Amino acid sequence: MIRKILFPLSMVLLLVSCNSPEPPASTVKPKSTAKPKPAAPKPAPNPWVVKNYTDANGNTTDRKYARFDAEGTFSDSSVSNAYLSVMIMLNKENAGILLRKLKKSNPVEKHTGTVRIKMKNSSGTELEMISSRGWNKSGGILIEQNNNDYSQFRIFMMQSEGVVSGEIRDESSAVYNFNIVSTGFGDALSQL
Repeated sequence: MIRKILFPLSMVLLLVSCNSPEPPASTVKPKSTAKPKPAAPKPAPNPWVVKNYTDANGNTTDRKYARFDAEGTFSDSSVSNAYLSVMIMLNKENAGILLRKLKKSNPVEKHTGTVRIKMKNSSGTELEMISSRGWNKSGGILIEQNNNDYSQFRIFMMQSEGVVSGEIRDESSAVYNFNIVSTGFGDALSQL
């Protein structure tokens, strides 16, 4: 009797073991085919920074100026293509170009005599100016309103797009080369 029961039971077990069971349902969620929306790009900061002047006591005044910092190269009788730090400043009346040779912490170059300033924008338009005055008693180059250079400079920069190349030549045969980004110039000028 046990044989009669065991034989059919063993057949059932054999049949059950031969049939592989269904694999368990996957618990991993399928990846979404939808792409995430990219974050809105942040606008690039304006390279022309607008600040307020300070008085002799260090207090902020209402008078404003715009400033653009760049790097370039200079060559003279002793060096060729050496590092140059360039700062361009402008207010409602004038603009100035301050040049520092070899490192940013060096004093601003003082020019004696006449300097020739040449700028060329990406469309090939050129502006040439001459200056014989310093931006302030520390040095620099003044682009002044009295001889109409400042007005021409503002108009030239407003009509330019992208990068403007600058070249300055002084009477000692030094040559200073740098680039100015015109993007944001008009916005900075309107805040003065």
